Order: sequence, then structure tokens, then C-alpha cells
Amino acid sequence: MQEQLLHYDFSKFPSLKVKLIESVDRMLSTKISGLMNMIREEESKQPPQMVMGGAFEDSSDGPFGHGYGEGISAGADTEDWIVSRDKHRYDEIFYTLMPVNGKVTGINAKKEMMNSRLPNTVLGKIWKLADCDKDGMLDDEEFALAQHLIKVKLEGFELPTELPIHLVPPSHRKNPTADILYNHQED
Repeated sequence: MQEQLLHYDFSKFPSLKVKLIESVDRMLSTKISGLMNMIREEESKQPPQMVMGGAFEDSSDGPFGHGYGEGISAGADTEDWIVSRDKHRYDEIFYTLMPVNGKVTGINAKKEMMNSRLPNTVLGKIWKLADCDKDGMLDDEEFALAQHLIKVKLEGFELPTELPIHLVPPSHRKNPTADILYNHQED
């Protein structure tokens, strides 16, 4: 590219016209938003999709779907609570945080969670997902869940807006059958 530019005399190029640049800048800041609104309006006037249903409607790709069994969906089809696989490590950290009545305060948990170096907004979302009983404190299972969610995020996966049922800690499940199913611990 530089070799091609050697043959040009840049002093002979016309100078930029300031008024033209200002005009383009004004257009970008005012007219583009109007055009985007017009596009949305046109799209909303389009008729609904004509072909619906079919053999594959409401089907999933099962274990062959994109991202199946990874990130937040890891453990969705297993009998044990996926977090329990690393819970012994998370418990070691939990008990160093001096739990009172089996729970750590937000301040103590925050210090540990900040070690992940994730942004506060992400840690806040993790806290909301992990604090299943919404009491502002974390018991050992909720803390383990928070650590699991941090691990998922650090691995590059997105966090859900709501906690998937397979990640709800066993003691926080409302369905006794699911509690028995997911409380299965490997010896």
C-alpha cells in the first residue's frame, strides 16, 4: 500500500471543506436517528410471518444444540447439583469468612467476590442470582452458587436473567421431589 502511495503528491489533493464536514456531522447526529425510527416503523407494518409450525417447531436440538451443557446450562441434565462438584472448595472459603448463624454478610462475601476482578455490575447480578431467599446474606449453598456463577462468567459465558431451576440450591427448592433428585451427593 505504501508503495502505491509513493506515486501521489498529497499537496495536490483538494483540502477538506470544513462546512461539508460540519454538514455531514449534523446529518449523522440528527437525520440518522430519524431514519432508524422510519425503519422500525416500516418493519412494524410488515405482515406477520406466513409460514408457521412444522415438524421442528417447539423442538430443541437436544445435546447437539449450540452451547448445550456449557456455561450456565452445564449440569441441566444431570442428577446432581452441578455446584456440589466444587462445593468442598467453596466451603473452605465460606468458613474463612466467619459466617454467623450459617450465613455470611454482604460485606464479607463482597470482599471475596471482588477477588474475581469482575466489574461491580456483574458481581451485583451474581449476588441477585445467588441470594435465593433475598435476605441480603449467603448461606453455604448460596455462596457456592455465587462462586460457580463467577467461574461461569470468567470462562466467558453469559449470565442468565433468572436462575435456571437446575442451579437452585437443593435447600432452596420448593419441590420436594426435585430436592431429593438434586440432593444426591457423590461419596
